Amino acid sequence: MDASSPHFVDVVLPCLDEAAALPWVLGRMPAGYRAVVVDNGSQDGSAELARALGATVVVEDRRGFGAACHAGLLAATAPVVCFCDCDASLDPRELPRVADPVLAGDADLVLGRRRPQTLGAWPLHARAAN
Repeated sequence: MDASSPHFVDVVLPCLDEAAALPWVLGRMPAGYRAVVVDNGSQDGSAELARALGATVVVEDRRGFGAACHAGLLAATAPVVCFCDCDASLDPRELPRVADPVLAGDADLVLGRRRPQTLGAWPLHARAAN
């Protein structure tokens, strides 16, 4: 979906050197969802690639996940905003599961959590952070 298509959900994707994952992530964006890639200092051409793949790109010079999320939220124009990692650890095709209750008026906020499906799927630092 290109930036001029009608959209109902903006998906903020904080990004730092994720050129390898971007085609997979952006290629799975559901119809009606606009990818807002927030480049946070990438050196691998992530911003240019995201733009070429049809995403809206915001550049945030303040480093950090929180700064990138905030910049993406400020750039969002859709009535519903989702946040998704840009590293292909989450499948964007799952976003309707969290956005649909908000779009239907059944919820004001929906949160999801990641759960590894196999023992040892995440290293210790990822298990502690998630």
